[in-house]
Amino acid sequence: MSFSDAVQQMPPQLRIWVLWLTFAMIAAPLVLLCFRQTRRDGAVVLAASFAVITAMQLLYQAVGFTRLLGLAHVLIWGPLAVYLALRLRQGVVPRLPRAVIAVFLVTIGVSLVFDVVDVVRYLAGDRAPLVPLSP
Repeated sequence: MSFSDAVQQMPPQLRIWVLWLTFAMIAAPLVLLCFRQTRRDGAVVLAASFAVITAMQLLYQAVGFTRLLGLAHVLIWGPLAVYLALRLRQGVVPRLPRAVIAVFLVTIGVSLVFDVVDVVRYLAGDRAPLVPLSP
């Protein structure tokens, strides 16, 4: 089963969340790249998005669709969230990109809460697949 097939086995509300995350990972950097003051931020978010996609695929191949997949988000989005929060505190980001960063930051923040819980549960021994192994 491919990663995409596994995602399709998730409950509908989680599939919607994954769709939102995917949209945010694409839309946020594209908007940020359009503004001179946030081009570097857009490049950082875009690079982090590619890194998350790659890491998720590698983890999926290694451990399947388990709670450990959240590790990719924790390791990549954790530092990204700190970076973006610091950028917002600087107060030099124009209104639209500031709103985009804020929405993206809230989005990955919510995901990180669940991801940290998932990784801790995996390390505590909860290693069962999150979806049925056969479609």
